[in-house]
Amino acid sequence: MRIVIVGAGGRLGAALMREYAREFDLTGFNHAQLDLANAKEIQQKLSPLNFDVLINGAAFTNVDLCESKQPEAFAVNADAPKVLAEICSEKKAKLIHFSTDYVFDGEKREPYIEDDAVKPISVYGESKRAGEKNILALQDRSASAKATADRHLVVRVSWVFGPDRPSFVDQMIKRAREEEKVQQTDHPERLRLTRQRSVISVADGGPDAG
Repeated sequence: MRIVIVGAGGRLGAALMREYAREFDLTGFNHAQLDLANAKEIQQKLSPLNFDVLINGAAFTNVDLCESKQPEAFAVNADAPKVLAEICSEKKAKLIHFSTDYVFDGEKREPYIEDDAVKPISVYGESKRAGEKNILALQDRSASAKATADRHLVVRVSWVFGPDRPSFVDQMIKRAREEEKVQQTDHPERLRLTRQRSVISVADGGPDAG
């Protein structure tokens, strides 16, 4: 199976590259190699490739910076996923797109499920939700999507952590060592962590499963 991973230099992408290198034909693109804010570049670099699955683990994830750079956030988090979905549909390839729990408002005091109503309260959340909608809308219009194996997959994750780059967990450990008292969000649903290996197990079913 031929797999393309977008965001190969990030925490999630790097873990997927390591995990899949042993058994799949992999091509990875990091930020320097592929600018997701440039739709023309995406087309030029990905359209010539032959692949069965494209995994998009890249995003504009700085929540605070998204507020002041809204056009850039929507270009990467909303417009780019649409282009990726279009390319995959043309190739009859499967897109596995990673989204976020920030599409919700965080008021629910128990785990969210897929059918819960979305209500993003930040530009980051709004842009990521727009990306989800762009992918799913394109899929619904595609006749080939009626076959389960051809359907794209949107995976919502929260607080991904692992060994490649400093994460929320590392920040909390560092602060606990240096500060007498550590204050953090009072929204427990925002503290549901996602280990890299857990995400990989979802994607493991993704390339072959509906």
